[in-house]
Amino acid sequence: MIQLSIIIPHYNSTELLENLLETIPDNENIQVIIIDDNSCEDDKKKLDNLILKKNMELYINDSGVKGAGACRNIGIKKAIGKWLLFADADDYFKNNFYSIVNKYFDSKVDVVYFVPTSVNLKDGTLAKRHITYKNRIQDYLKNPNLETENNIKYRFSPPWSKLIKRRLVSQNKIFFDEVIASNDIMFSTKVGYKLTKFEASHHEIYCVTRSEGTLTRTMTKPIFESRLKVFITYNDYLRKRISKEEYKTLNIVGAKYLKMALNFGLLKTITVYIKLKKHNIKIVDSKLLSPVKLLSILSGLIMKKIKGKRLY
Repeated sequence: MIQLSIIIPHYNSTELLENLLETIPDNENIQVIIIDDNSCEDDKKKLDNLILKKNMELYINDSGVKGAGACRNIGIKKAIGKWLLFADADDYFKNNFYSIVNKYFDSKVDVVYFVPTSVNLKDGTLAKRHITYKNRIQDYLKNPNLETENNIKYRFSPPWSKLIKRRLVSQNKIFFDEVIASNDIMFSTKVGYKLTKFEASHHEIYCVTRSEGTLTRTMTKPIFESRLKVFITYNDYLRKRISKEEYKTLNIVGAKYLKMALNFGLLKTITVYIKLKKHNIKIVDSKLLSPVKLLSILSGLIMKKIKGKRLY
């Protein structure tokens, strides 16, 4: 029986993918699934050569929808392992990660959350992409309560650095959103909501890389629209399903989306504000920022836009 399926979407990054594959042991208990998002011809040739050297399965994203979400969904359908791990083609696993995760193969839990780390791809120095998720796990390990538990279940949005029981995903028909950005938010949220029992581990098994030009570093209008839509869906999903007490611990606020909207003009900012209020999303945490202070900050940002950029 295959114990572990590792699902990796790929697009035009074969050299980095090869580095990732070097960190995965050649083990009969591991199924490695690569889903290529229709790379350029040169990369396709490199992938074909890579298959000859590596024990992996290669599939092409023929869904008609481009993006990591569609690729990951293909991977889920092809997976036969008892457990799932997700990885991005430009990241890598830490040394001895398999010896850590295989201790959970007979576990009764549905998900194991591990502490991630991150590095700058350019020079290998420590980056900051992992810190939020590292802190959430450490906070829970130090003080397990409703707030720290919910921060892991509902605010650990990336699919990596988690060992997920495939049965949880298949039985509940949990898939990734096939959108341009934030495809993983609802997948991770639904996993958190549907799980019966989870465990958090201080072990590091996964390293995220930080580079220029990725979705986490760029913000176009379509990317912003996608992120905003998913954020509103995320809020509505949890508001309808978890208790008021649980929802309150998450302290969901929309201030950062207003700030991002300013890049696209005052009219867009007003439209976003109306959308957030329509879905009963707080703009700020009133304990940290008064309405008067918020108005002052927004006024200052708007004046800068008036002076330097168009308003619509």
